[in-house]
Amino acid sequence: MSEVAKADPPWLEGLVAVSLSVAALTTTWSTYQSALWDGEQAANYSRANALRIEASRAAARADLVQAVDVQMFSSWLDAAAAGEHQLRDFYHARFRNDFRPAFDAWKELEPLTNPKAPATPFLMTNYRLPGRAEAAALEAKAQATFDQGESDNDTSDIYTQATVVLASALFFGGISQTFKRRRVRVLLVGLSIAACVVGVIRALTLPVIPPSLPWG
Repeated sequence: MSEVAKADPPWLEGLVAVSLSVAALTTTWSTYQSALWDGEQAANYSRANALRIEASRAAARADLVQAVDVQMFSSWLDAAAAGEHQLRDFYHARFRNDFRPAFDAWKELEPLTNPKAPATPFLMTNYRLPGRAEAAALEAKAQATFDQGESDNDTSDIYTQATVVLASALFFGGISQTFKRRRVRVLLVGLSIAACVVGVIRALTLPVIPPSLPWG
């Protein structure tokens, strides 16, 4: 009975007040940051999708340019096979500037008699399709942006985890006042403080998005 009748020492009540106050403030902050990081995740996913669309368009343009190169090369082959040298030279003069060096280098390899020569000039290392390089760069940027979105999602999840831990601190601190036995109250206060410390440390180790102020 003496244990039940004893009042809590001031330091215990102070610890409860500090634990509840810090847990409540940090919970609000963590919830806010989690929402901001969710927004960053969604924005980065949208940017990644837009970049992939641009990459697809660049790849389509490159395919179209290559189709023109193939058609011009086929026409050159037909003219050369028919002995129409003037028409052959006509097609050669109209090769793309990025295709002609590869074609000339391929022709110098004497592909008709050299088995080591590539089958077509399109397999030459100096054959260039600017659209392909652009598409590859855009795809790489899209992947990096998507990965950043994944990282943003992980940060948001960890903030949510910190919020859950802090909520347990609020629960233990609040329910401690309903018990009459001091030992039980001290145990619950200890759990509240421990959960508060863990939650606060977890929240403070995460990256932060600065608040957007209406007058900023």
